[in-house]
Amino acid sequence: MPKIGIVISNYNGWQDTLKCLDSLKEQTFQDFEVVLLDDASTNDSVQQLAPHLAENVVFLPQKTNCGFAAANNIGIRRALEDGAQWVLLLNNDTVCAPDMLERLMQDTPEGAVSCPKMLFLAQPDEIWFAGGTLERSTGKVEHLGGHCKDGPEFSQKKQVNFITFCCVLLPRQVIEQVGLLDEELFMYCEDVDYCMRLGDAGVPMWYLPDAKLWHKAGGTAGGMLSVYYITRNTLYLKCRGRSESYRRLQAAKAVVRGAVSSFAAALLGHKKGRSYGYYCGAKDFAKKRTGRIDSRYLA
Repeated sequence: MPKIGIVISNYNGWQDTLKCLDSLKEQTFQDFEVVLLDDASTNDSVQQLAPHLAENVVFLPQKTNCGFAAANNIGIRRALEDGAQWVLLLNNDTVCAPDMLERLMQDTPEGAVSCPKMLFLAQPDEIWFAGGTLERSTGKVEHLGGHCKDGPEFSQKKQVNFITFCCVLLPRQVIEQVGLLDEELFMYCEDVDYCMRLGDAGVPMWYLPDAKLWHKAGGTAGGMLSVYYITRNTLYLKCRGRSESYRRLQAAKAVVRGAVSSFAAALLGHKKGRSYGYYCGAKDFAKKRTGRIDSRYLA
């Protein structure tokens, strides 16, 4: 039985995924199994990945695109079924330092969740994530150290209240206590939701800078599409458990804000962009729309 189950979801990014898998082959800690999901890629990812997989990789191509949260849940379930005592959720567009897993296993306090230092792949000495903060009332998160040069100030182990799920190490007992990812979110903000639930459960979260990886960033989505999902999902989390009147008020405010911003951008001659993504996300939240949207929806 593997000590760690590493869950990776691929969507049209087989080139990045192969680089990620290559970095895992070089790990000094090798007691792990990779559960690789292909989330119904529209390119030839399955055909490109299949011939290059090591013996410790379980490959689970999906027939329908189920989203980041659901794909990771499939992987988590399989890792636990295979006996893993830890589950590492890992973005496919990352390259791990050779001792990343060893450092995480050595430095993670018992019963805690942890993450490594994450740097930009294109700027290897520039911070992408050095721990994070979460404002629960709004769902707003901040990546500490973002775009700063790596240095001593980002080299101290510390407890945080937000960890991005680009890379997070979860003990089996924490998953059994807190549960799986919220599939209503489809993609984006599932880490915000989960960190809220970790906080509610009293599970500590640690940033461990001696463990490192490099992140391409923006490999799955970006721009208007990411703004759409982040807007819709942030409103969902902000209003969850609140009254219907509160939900309607927050939806109306967001729709108006998005409409004004989008209209102003159009008047200035800008093409549809982030403001339009915000408007559509707010509008769909008001309509209680969930799940995947067609790629042509925001065209």
